[in-house]
Amino acid sequence: MSGRSDTADVVVVGGGPAGLATAAEAARGGLRVVVCERSHAIGEPVRTSGGSFIKPLKRLGVPSSCWHPVHRIRVVGPSTEVVKTYRRPVGCVLDVRRTYQWLGAQAVDAGAEIRLKAQVEGLLEHDGRVRGVRTRDPFRGPHELTSHVVVDASGHTGFLARGAGLRPGNERSAVGLEVELRATGYDHDEAIFWLGDDIAPGGYGWAFPCGEERVRLGVGVLRPDSVAEPRALLDRLLDEFRTRIGPASPASAIEMHSGLMPVIPPRATQLVGRGLVVVGDAAGQGSTLLGEGIRYAIEAGRFAGRSLVEAGGDFTPHGLASYPRAWRRHTRRDMTISYAVNKRIANYHDEDWDRAIRRLDRLTATQAARVFASDFSPRWALGVLLTDPALVRDLARHVIGRGRS
Repeated sequence: MSGRSDTADVVVVGGGPAGLATAAEAARGGLRVVVCERSHAIGEPVRTSGGSFIKPLKRLGVPSSCWHPVHRIRVVGPSTEVVKTYRRPVGCVLDVRRTYQWLGAQAVDAGAEIRLKAQVEGLLEHDGRVRGVRTRDPFRGPHELTSHVVVDASGHTGFLARGAGLRPGNERSAVGLEVELRATGYDHDEAIFWLGDDIAPGGYGWAFPCGEERVRLGVGVLRPDSVAEPRALLDRLLDEFRTRIGPASPASAIEMHSGLMPVIPPRATQLVGRGLVVVGDAAGQGSTLLGEGIRYAIEAGRFAGRSLVEAGGDFTPHGLASYPRAWRRHTRRDMTISYAVNKRIANYHDEDWDRAIRRLDRLTATQAARVFASDFSPRWALGVLLTDPALVRDLARHVIGRGRS
């Protein structure tokens, strides 16, 4: 390690949506923020399908140029199928690169510094608290970057938080693989989910239109619940997709994306330590129901960034308590239900999926959209009690059971 060193108020490890949102809020509040991103560019490589929902994205200020709207959601099971149609679109597919670049611009405009190809090797600690990181980049070489607080936004690995004992290891993970196709014959108003043992045991397949006549076709499975190989599953799904759009409409791959998402209980991560904050996938803050993470990461990052400013230099769990408090208040209920459902459907087989799709068919389009969006508000539950009271009782039973385990 070189004797060179520099300093910041806040070091953010990871230039994804959680890290960039944290950086923007902290810098906007007057803190000197340095973001260490190991890739050569913000938004590269793409590791997520980008499926999301318009209303919460608008609430977060994400511009409409960052997403492609979807008017229909089709769920295809082994022997059943259901379609929910929306005159005003509720779902969308994010342009992941553009969204991350927009977040990066927000951070830079607020005063944060982004360092690319900056590999963080570990934490600096003194007197029982974090004091910065050991890092290297092409311009400075190996050096120490000292700070008052470090934010672990390193994604799936959460390696700093794990090393500090703030979160468990990834005993379960969602593994996704997709190709982005040029597919002119596909209906670009429609997103498709495929369920069943032949498509993705314990997971699902998808076709998400993303604009410019492109479609992201992918599969996701859970490890170690499923031993199925995503590459073989995707090859099979490609055949199904080409059959659906017809032989006269070619579909050729332009890109390939792969990624991992931790599947850990919502209460498993301690979000703040002495000089260390954990956010985004590093904290397990995505919805494990469908594997959606970006909007949750942005929201969590903003909570974290604001708490850094409000702490007034007290970067202890007590001084940063507003961050975990805000996160629990806004998302814990939905994340707890999503996790309980994830644990249950990991063991589903064809007959279970067909039964679930028939149940989904009984919901209104709006009620179904809230299920897709992991929005299990009391208002949703009251509406569903009139439509399918057994569903609400079933969810409550499994959530209570998970909470006791």
